[in-house]
Amino acid sequence: MRHAFSFPPHIREAVRSYVRNAITGVNPARFQQEPAYTAALLGRLEGTAYEGSDGYVRFTTTNVNSLAPGAAESWSGSDLAITAEIQGDGVRIRKAIIGQVKLSTLPELAASERSRLIEQIRDRKALTRAPKVILVEEIGGRREPRVASGLRIAEGSQTQMLSLPDYFVRRILPTLDGDTREDFVNAVQESSLKQLRVLARVRSENR
Repeated sequence: MRHAFSFPPHIREAVRSYVRNAITGVNPARFQQEPAYTAALLGRLEGTAYEGSDGYVRFTTTNVNSLAPGAAESWSGSDLAITAEIQGDGVRIRKAIIGQVKLSTLPELAASERSRLIEQIRDRKALTRAPKVILVEEIGGRREPRVASGLRIAEGSQTQMLSLPDYFVRRILPTLDGDTREDFVNAVQESSLKQLRVLARVRSENR
């Protein structure tokens, strides 16, 4: 479901700056491993990116359980969810994405890791129509997260890579990306994703 949001430049720049500050606020030296980095970045992203008389943009983040046997990451193929609540021009929308973070570029992934990533994308495709992959490249001691289409990666097709700030401004604000189903958005608000598993099972049985 798409909505015709047209935000003025000052809101777009506020969101871009907010996301950029979240990225630079996570020191790679102190969060070297993927799970720690993901959790730290999600913590920095959560909050209000913009609020004024002409609207607001708020982010809520979920760090998906991955450690216990049968944890949500193992069956959902996801290690994060990001929910955006956006209001502008008298319209309010709440939508979410789920995805996987890799501290690597796509060409640098080992064959086994790439195969595992494709399996995870297929797991997410059963839950939402547009799963995402966040590939994090390290450049000169800093990290640059970029968002790619999980479906295009799984197909072996070329995919446009957007920096995380640009992704939020160009794909989340308009709102071209994100699952707007209320039951899906509500289900990704807890780390266990247990309600999402129930929804997936019900939908599978009703096909």
